[in-house]
Amino acid sequence: MIELLHISEYVYLKDVDVYFSNGLNVITGETGTGKSLLLDIVGAFLDYENLRSDTFSADMVLDIPEDFNIAEEFELKAGQHIFTVERRNKRLFYKIDGKLLGRDIVQKVVSNFVAIHKQSSHIKLLDKGFILDVLDKVSGNEALMEGYKSLYQNYQYVQKILNTLSKDAIESSLEDLREKIEEIESARLSAEEEQRLEIAYKEATNTKNSVQNYTSVSQQLEELEYTVRKFYALVDERLHEKVDALVESMIELENSIQKELSRIEEMSIEDIENRLWVYRKLRRKYGPTTEDVLENLSHWKSDYDEKMKQLELLNNADKEKISLETQLEELADMMSQKRKASADKIEEMITQHLRDLNMNARVGFSFAKTSISPTGVDDVELVGSTLSTGPLYPLRKIASGGELSRLMLALELSINTADVLVYDEIDSGVGGTTAVKLAEKLEKLAQEHQIIIVTHLPQIALKADKHFVLTRTGDSGTVSEVSGDARTEEIKRMFGGEEIVEIMKDTKF
Repeated sequence: MIELLHISEYVYLKDVDVYFSNGLNVITGETGTGKSLLLDIVGAFLDYENLRSDTFSADMVLDIPEDFNIAEEFELKAGQHIFTVERRNKRLFYKIDGKLLGRDIVQKVVSNFVAIHKQSSHIKLLDKGFILDVLDKVSGNEALMEGYKSLYQNYQYVQKILNTLSKDAIESSLEDLREKIEEIESARLSAEEEQRLEIAYKEATNTKNSVQNYTSVSQQLEELEYTVRKFYALVDERLHEKVDALVESMIELENSIQKELSRIEEMSIEDIENRLWVYRKLRRKYGPTTEDVLENLSHWKSDYDEKMKQLELLNNADKEKISLETQLEELADMMSQKRKASADKIEEMITQHLRDLNMNARVGFSFAKTSISPTGVDDVELVGSTLSTGPLYPLRKIASGGELSRLMLALELSINTADVLVYDEIDSGVGGTTAVKLAEKLEKLAQEHQIIIVTHLPQIALKADKHFVLTRTGDSGTVSEVSGDARTEEIKRMFGGEEIVEIMKDTKF
């Protein structure tokens, strides 16, 4: 159940706490006070899109039941948990127990045991997709539908292959890709090798100057050595050791120069140029850089694998299509049977609820078989008649807004599966004896579900286990729980005020 709704700020509600109870929780107030603002916050944890403020913050304390079937998936134990929603700069942020989570996760958790029904929900009765969703939910078709959707995606893929591709086009594309891949792979490209080659090429192009320079140095060293050796005869023997060191240094330098000359002469500039030409050619064709060439190679190899799959699938497409159609039709027939069985049960319940709501009508589900579609082979819509006999007609052709509203209420009363049911003025257009009947329905429903409802009907307010009144003064609003005399005054107001009550006492009928 929803135990607490805390609104830090939303429109003109600030620092508001609403403590709900089990059973029937009723929210009332003057027209224009914005009673539905409270339900906006509950809706923010579900699929509400039209929130009325760009900046707000609120918390909702939920008591998660022991049998909550996805609690372990999100590491939520049974008991109280704080759900937080904030909107800043038109972006929504969600938390559970202070941990930031994605909106889809929070919605999945909350939608498992909270269902909210908005004003004008009856319009959905005219939507065939909504009707199918209702039947699938009641019949427990979720697992079958998941399997069906997976097969249908494969079926669409096969159809796309058959409709958009030809064997000749695929084979031509494969040949083109094969040539590119083989050309690049045979070159064994490497960005590191290219960098080394560029450095070596620069060195090789300077070979001629280097040889000339080293040769000149070598010749000058020979001349210097000859000159230095003459020093032996010109200096005292005590200095011969230093002359020896000078000669040895020159000999060592000469050896180093000869080694460098040998290394340079061994370099083949032609080999380097040929290898660099391979890089430059492939860069021009598939570049502009070697990294681009290698990245394109990766993409083309993936494309090649995909084309091979397409070719294999195309070669077997007709057989694959027939196989998938057979599997889809089998699943669709299983779903259809379960839908029809659920439809029969729902029809009986809807009819009974309509009678209780003073609406003498026959309602049914019209099934027509269609070709394979994303939802199966059923084309379903609600049909009905206010006559006791005769054909049933699509509701979109015969039902008024008020009748649709009561039909939607009867449907919701027939299929409610959530622990918490939240209603936003679904009683619009209802009055008189029907209002009394509706109040009795909700009172009975509240024995098994927590119900939170915004209402203008005093008949419903009289049945409340908890009664809240929203009031607004200027730019601020408050939510107060009322009981005793305060509740009596609010219900009098809903009936039309003290004057109406006195008139009723004094009027003879």
